[in-house]
Amino acid sequence: MHFLTHTAISIALTSTSVFAASCETYTPAGEPYTQPADRTFIVSKGEVCESTTGDCRIPIGGYVTEGRTLNVTIASPGPIYDLISDTVRFVFNDTATTWVGGPSPGEPQEWPIQNGTAAYVGFTANHRCTSGTLSGCDDSAIEGAAVEACSPYTIADGLSGTFHAIVSDRSSVEALTCNPANTTAAKNGNNPSNCSDASSQLPIGDASRFGGVSTILLVGSLGVAVFGFGSL
Repeated sequence: MHFLTHTAISIALTSTSVFAASCETYTPAGEPYTQPADRTFIVSKGEVCESTTGDCRIPIGGYVTEGRTLNVTIASPGPIYDLISDTVRFVFNDTATTWVGGPSPGEPQEWPIQNGTAAYVGFTANHRCTSGTLSGCDDSAIEGAAVEACSPYTIADGLSGTFHAIVSDRSSVEALTCNPANTTAAKNGNNPSNCSDASSQLPIGDASRFGGVSTILLVGSLGVAVFGFGSL
């Protein structure tokens, strides 16, 4: 499974596709809110825990690629993001590839896997979102459209989000023989759902904190509280 989805939108949103558009007004439906991103990244190898002394612990960490999202598909959405940002007063960040888990690449932290389960560890970024409607648009396809715009944000120099163990069937977990987030593909922004073998892993001590998609640091939303990595 390439990624997991999370349904956290409480209002009905349109699915409209236009080539390009600009609007005069964005009217929020309420205050901005925080929710998990739709995608959960696999950031460990699989572990079938058959310990005789308690839970198993596995290294976690790797590169994840996150960016702003808009439910209305527009080929050049910049003006729409700018309009919404000017109204709600927080920034919608461009896509960036960031290391998560542990202080730096090659120094992963560990995560517990419950004894008697087959699991791997996922990372889900936190998004700051707003929902509302567009008006005064030069394209009738999005005039009055209900939109949701979201942006990842950071705490200190790390992407805000949560780690959690994902229990699965034994055969799928056993097939996850290495960490797909700790690969060159993931570092370059192409997050795979698996990796062929341990030889595809980046070397210990790989010094680069950011991948090849962008070295733009994701900045925190303005005037809002942020949440850090999930704790052990």
